[in-house]
Amino acid sequence: MDSEAKKAQELQAEGTREFERAIAGPGPVMPRKQADPAEDADLSLALENTFPASDPIAATSAETISGAPAGHAPQKD
Repeated sequence: MDSEAKKAQELQAEGTREFERAIAGPGPVMPRKQADPAEDADLSLALENTFPASDPIAATSAETISGAPAGHAPQKD
């Protein structure tokens, strides 16, 4: 093996060792939950009360059809 190939192999091995040392730890500290359960309940209730106004359901009836109005269909060449 020539000296450049040997050097490249050694650098690869060192990089692999550095990577393994970096991921071997316990990992980052996750933040603890800071939300108040009473506040969560209030927010959930507010979302339930405002849902119909913020996201109305689609109109569905026998007279409702989807698509372009009559006379606005794409032109065929």
